[in-house]
Amino acid sequence: MKKLVTLALAASLVAVPAGADAAKYKGKTKGGSTITLKAKGNKVSKIRTAVPIVCVETTGTGQTRAGTELFQPPGSFKLGKKAKRKALQPAAINSGNKATKNYTVSVRRSGGKIKGKLKVNLSFLRLSLFKSLPDTYICSGSTTFSAK
Repeated sequence: MKKLVTLALAASLVAVPAGADAAKYKGKTKGGSTITLKAKGNKVSKIRTAVPIVCVETTGTGQTRAGTELFQPPGSFKLGKKAKRKALQPAAINSGNKATKNYTVSVRRSGGKIKGKLKVNLSFLRLSLFKSLPDTYICSGSTTFSAK
C-alpha cells in the first residue's frame, strides 16, 4: 500500500510541469514606454503599455489631436501570428470616455526576448455648441517593442 501511495504521489508531481506558471516579461516600446506581458507556452497575454496616437477630425475642420493611448487588448495571442481583437474601453484621447478600440498584435520570440508590433485604432464623436452635427475623429497609433 505504501508503494502505491508513493507511486501515485510521484505520478502527480510529473503531471505538473515545473514551469506551468506564465513567465512575466518587461521591456520598452520604440517610444520609450514600459511594456509588460505574460508568456505561457506559445501564447502571450496581459499586454500593458502606452502607444502614441494621432486623431484627425473628418467632418469638416480637419483638426488633429495627438497623445498617448493605453494599450490593453483582451485575450491571448499566439507567437508568430498576427491577431486582431476589439474592446469597449476608456480612451485617454477621448477624455476617458469609452470607445471601441481595435487592436492588432503581432508577437514573436527572439532568443530570450519577445518582440512585436502593436497597433490600435478607434473613432469617437465630439459635440460642438456651434454646429448641428458632431465632429467625428478617426485615430490610429502603432509601435514596436522588445521585452525580456
